[in-house]
Amino acid sequence: MFDYTKWGCDIAVTCQCGHKALLDTKAITKTCVVKGLDTRMPAIKARLKCKACGSREVRCAPVER
Repeated sequence: MFDYTKWGCDIAVTCQCGHKALLDTKAITKTCVVKGLDTRMPAIKARLKCKACGSREVRCAPVER
């Protein structure tokens, strides 16, 4: 996640139901560090859940800020 932050990228998350979200990598990194969670992208992706349908089957892609 630090690489995404370093290069000025956020994370676009898309669910199979069509719901989309944009995640701030700075905020995610800070939360992970404070809570002692793994900051690597696969670990973060595994914790994501769609707010619309509850699915954990989401796609993530870096996007420029």
